[in-house]
Amino acid sequence: MTEIEIFEACAELHNLRVELAELHEWAEAALSNDGHDRQYIAEHLSDALDALATGHDVPVHPF
Repeated sequence: MTEIEIFEACAELHNLRVELAELHEWAEAALSNDGHDRQYIAEHLSDALDALATGHDVPVHPF
């Protein structure tokens, strides 16, 4: 692995961690709001994790 490939892999890992942290913060806030449907939150989390695992863009938070 070249130095550039290592740098790119580290940057990708950093970005993944940031996106996971943002997703966690959104989920915590959404679950704290009694007006939000938990099934809808779970479906969004599932879609978002699938996107992150496959290298796609995370879908926009529904609320």
